[in-house]
Amino acid sequence: MTEAFEDDLPQVAASEADLIATARALIAPQAFDVWAVLCRSRKLPPHFGETCAALLEDSLRQVWPALLRRGGTAPDRSGKRLWERHPLVALPHSAATARFLRWLTTTPFAAPPSAIETLPAMPLTLGDQVLVYLALDVAAGTPAQHTLAVQPFVRDAPLAWLGFAHLFDLAPAESMFDNLVHGPGAVVVEALAPEIARRWQAAELTKRALTSPTSLVNLGRAQDGTLRAFMAACDRRRRRDLALFVLDAAAPLLARDIAPMPPRLDPAAPLSVRTAARTGAGSLLRGVIRWSEWDQEHRGVRFIDDDYALAQQLLAKFERIGSAGVERTAQWLSELSALA
Repeated sequence: MTEAFEDDLPQVAASEADLIATARALIAPQAFDVWAVLCRSRKLPPHFGETCAALLEDSLRQVWPALLRRGGTAPDRSGKRLWERHPLVALPHSAATARFLRWLTTTPFAAPPSAIETLPAMPLTLGDQVLVYLALDVAAGTPAQHTLAVQPFVRDAPLAWLGFAHLFDLAPAESMFDNLVHGPGAVVVEALAPEIARRWQAAELTKRALTSPTSLVNLGRAQDGTLRAFMAACDRRRRRDLALFVLDAAAPLLARDIAPMPPRLDPAAPLSVRTAARTGAGSLLRGVIRWSEWDQEHRGVRFIDDDYALAQQLLAKFERIGSAGVERTAQWLSELSALA
């Protein structure tokens, strides 16, 4: 009986099994030793077998449940959960997904950076982007995260910028986020919003320990560019609610009076660089100021206007910041601009 049961199990090559394990480790990392998965390197055949392809497709179908577990199960004010508010259409994956999984499976992330093959940029679908996001997430705390973040392939994923701007050192393209503020892209952002907020909040705390002006300049450039471009995209699509993670990240810090003030910066750096570094530390604060401008606009929406209900919801969300929080934000930005 046991032998008959084993004969019915799908059979794949050992290298294909590693590739499937890589995909599953991104989607359900709690079931794997992720660093062990990333450290091993396996040569792969040029093409997948039919059984491997079927198992891989089955793994990718678990992406939506994984995203919902991350933040889509909480009901909104009407009591509806994410899948009740929006249709969950299948996430499209392209050949880039296969290329990315191959690279992850064949790359020995424990090796020196010079020994790691560069992953070139490719056009990415929403499904491709989600896997990039999940890879950056599961690699947190390991050298693999930095290796991922410097790849052109990863830097072409708007979702990676939204969730991990602190890993980059330049600004994203202005039009990069258009596909994340409507349709399935907006639903993905809603699902990930709680953890995106936590990550931006954690990045604020790291600024208090940075002494390298260059690091702060690069961080500010990436964060400023991401927030400016994403919030502009939200504005164009009338989906300002997708940028609520900015308030969720900033509100606890404002309430506890934890400013993103860097310590004494390296005095050997030029004065202009130190000035730019202090200014760069205020990226999230500038996002709050942009939200305060939106808040003033929401207050002018009349009961007879189409956007009244949404404006009221956003006004309620901004109450966490309030006028006192806006004043404190402006004060911190002023202090950052001043050279102590």
